[in-house]
Amino acid sequence: MANTVKLQGIAGHQEGTPTKNLKIGDVIVWNFGYKSEVVEINPSKTGKTITFMLKSFENGEIKPRKMGADRLVVVESREPEKPKNEIDRAISERKNTYFGVYSDVGTALEKFTTEELAEYYLKRFGDGGLRYFLEQQIIAAEIAKEKAY
Repeated sequence: MANTVKLQGIAGHQEGTPTKNLKIGDVIVWNFGYKSEVVEINPSKTGKTITFMLKSFENGEIKPRKMGADRLVVVESREPEKPKNEIDRAISERKNTYFGVYSDVGTALEKFTTEELAEYYLKRFGDGGLRYFLEQQIIAAEIAKEKAY
């Protein structure tokens, strides 16, 4: 029970998270189930206190709230959204290697045909995105040809 918080109006103890571990987008649960989203984080010079800009779920107002860095708050747990599209899923679940992000994404997309990728780009980014994708593929092919000579 060392890292737990008792909130009024909510049965039982909830797992607490130190405010220094909060990230933008986290949802904090307060007494009686009121919630607010972290919009901005401003640590003090010493790092002992942190001023959060919190957006209320109740009325949408954004207000500052100063809290100690070690204060425990209840953060609403949320499942990371699984991408609906196979290509998005392949990109998000790719292996991260020391070769770099372009290599990693390229490796993740190798199993898809050009037709599937072109259709994905049209749906996701429109004509401009597809045009850019095709230009990059043409440039990559030209570079590969020159390296072969």
